[in-house]
Amino acid sequence: MLHKVDNNTLFCYTSTMIDKTLEKLGIRDEEVKTFLFLLENGEQTAGSLAKKTGLSRPSLYGFLKKLQSNGLVIESQKNGVKTFQPSSEKKVTAILDEKIKELEKGRAEIQKVFSEIQKVIPISPKFQLFEGKKELQNILRDVLLYRDIKTMSYWPIKSIIDILSEEYFKKLNIERIKRNIYVRAIWPQNQIVDIKKQPFMGGGEKFLRETRIAPKGISFSMGYWMYDNKVAFISSKKEAFGFIIESKELIETLTSQFELVWSASTKLLNQEKDGEEFLKENF
Repeated sequence: MLHKVDNNTLFCYTSTMIDKTLEKLGIRDEEVKTFLFLLENGEQTAGSLAKKTGLSRPSLYGFLKKLQSNGLVIESQKNGVKTFQPSSEKKVTAILDEKIKELEKGRAEIQKVFSEIQKVIPISPKFQLFEGKKELQNILRDVLLYRDIKTMSYWPIKSIIDILSEEYFKKLNIERIKRNIYVRAIWPQNQIVDIKKQPFMGGGEKFLRETRIAPKGISFSMGYWMYDNKVAFISSKKEAFGFIIESKELIETLTSQFELVWSASTKLLNQEKDGEEFLKENF
């Protein structure tokens, strides 16, 4: 049982992590609030909980019932009065393990269904269109659905960062590296970023990225990222649209063109050194 600690920052951080985990289990905000209060303050009566949390007593009983059904709260009796306390760490961990097994089983079943469907349905190119900044961010999140793959990007990188934001690219690269997604990147000469100022664009073995600069005369305002059998395109900020095409033939065509430009391009200097700060802060 965890009681209130002097280091409020530590508890706030811990409660935030628990909050996110419980949400993934389908526990609502008020139920999470109830559980965290018990976790922080220990065993309570319903009356005490209602007074201290500001939740109405009838609603509170519903929240406690849901938490009990999920195995997160234990109900006891003391002198004829009902009390409630959080389950032990071992029990909560066991519940999470069971949920993980259920999700893994569900994933395996879904993969099996898709595999069977693809045997009888002809494979055809698929197209998704995105417009506006938020929608454009969703384009590159599609790449993060994959793990342990090698990819190729052909970006007017300054323009792309300007469209999607630095903060977005920081998070994107953290998740990309965690998922072991390697990328070979080509930037035009008029789009080179200062990695000292934007270390999340570093390169090298640990960064899982090698960047090269295209020869003079090769310039482009629309970029693309090739991964698996998909190509994600993003336009300039002025037009602000993008699309994903799933097509093996398109991948083969663009790969041939990419390799020609790659062989004629020069390696970006200091990409490993200038990106070290980002790696130290996040890994």
